[in-house]
Amino acid sequence: MRQRKQRGLSALGILLILSIAGFFLTIATAIGPLYLDNSFVNAALQSLADEPIHKLSDSKIRRRLQNSFTINNIRDVNAKDTVIERKKTATTVSLDYERRVNLLANVDVVVVFKNTYDTSAR
Repeated sequence: MRQRKQRGLSALGILLILSIAGFFLTIATAIGPLYLDNSFVNAALQSLADEPIHKLSDSKIRRRLQNSFTINNIRDVNAKDTVIERKKTATTVSLDYERRVNLLANVDVVVVFKNTYDTSAR
């Protein structure tokens, strides 16, 4: 039975693994905050369940959303972009937006978010 002389990774193998891990870490640090901000945007929309939004005007709904965005330090999303649709039995509040971040040199990543709160889904 012959034993192999070399055990473990070579220097080239370690370098390859570190470069792949660095690439994914770069992506995570660039895109992760966008998803965190979107979770706050979605939470602000879902918090409208505690409000009588049928009785509130569109400007008051947008103001409450903007206040929530300010409290949570969300600067890149504007409550003025909120679309409010009123029907006889339900109200739908939607906030769709996209964010572009620079990933590496001239490579950008565009992330699209679609958030909706519908009173008929309650």
